[in-house]
Amino acid sequence: MGALGSTGLRILHFGDVHLPFPPGALRDPGVLHPKRLVALLNYRARRAAKYADAAQKLDGLCDFLRREPVDWILYTGDTLNQGLEKEYMVAAEPLARVLGMARGGALAVPGNHDLYTGASVGLYRRLFGPRLPKGDMPGAAGQGGYPLVRFMGEEAVAIGLNSAVPHFAFWDSSGTLDGEELEALGRLLDSPEVARRRWVFVMTHYPFLDTDWLHGLRGTEAFWKLLEGRKNVVLLHGHNHRNYAAAAPGGLPVYCCGSLSKRDAEGFWLFEPFAGSLNARRGVWRNARFSLEPVAAGEDADA
Repeated sequence: MGALGSTGLRILHFGDVHLPFPPGALRDPGVLHPKRLVALLNYRARRAAKYADAAQKLDGLCDFLRREPVDWILYTGDTLNQGLEKEYMVAAEPLARVLGMARGGALAVPGNHDLYTGASVGLYRRLFGPRLPKGDMPGAAGQGGYPLVRFMGEEAVAIGLNSAVPHFAFWDSSGTLDGEELEALGRLLDSPEVARRRWVFVMTHYPFLDTDWLHGLRGTEAFWKLLEGRKNVVLLHGHNHRNYAAAAPGGLPVYCCGSLSKRDAEGFWLFEPFAGSLNARRGVWRNARFSLEPVAAGEDADA
């Protein structure tokens, strides 16, 4: 994995595809789960039209990658809507195809819609797991299988955390950073092979700066303590369906990829780190294709 140096290094970050329900998915008895019944009403009323073209947008990303090859792809989850078996069965191949287009490799973590219920956890492992990229340091993961590590040449590394937790209550869509994962993250950040790298991308699904009890990320106090004094960390997440850049405590950069497929808000990030600068560019959907536009230095979440 060390063959790709920092010169010309290109890293693409995307997420929140939310592919529409495939035919037959809603005949699954699991759809009768109370959380899914309520969510299905919301999907029909508000979400279906916004993500109707999600498969086209995923194909559009493939087209972009053929025109603009990248070395690494970082994916922060939410391929599905309700984590039903048929959703996994249909989505596994196109997701694997996109991730496989990176010249060096990829790393992926689940979103809350992928791990929608307790049963979805097993389906994710069985149907997505074999098709998703494996980490470079399997011994670094805890019992839950995370953190995942991907070395991206000699100057960059990605560390994937799983913050998605299935909740029974439909009103609770929060995420959590598990204590065991955070302990493993601390060991990784202190390890020579990670600490010496100029760019350490820490990625998860939930937004690091949103601590709302019902919709944001819990357990962030220990996380921020781990990052104190570290200047080489870049934070990546999804979940919020708008593409933005912000600054975390200590000035660490935070990038939300937004949603690849939400109508009129499609986006992703492309990073080209070089000479101490991250060089972030936003991917946008215009004229039925993805293209790149520059981002102004200092842009924040309110831009």
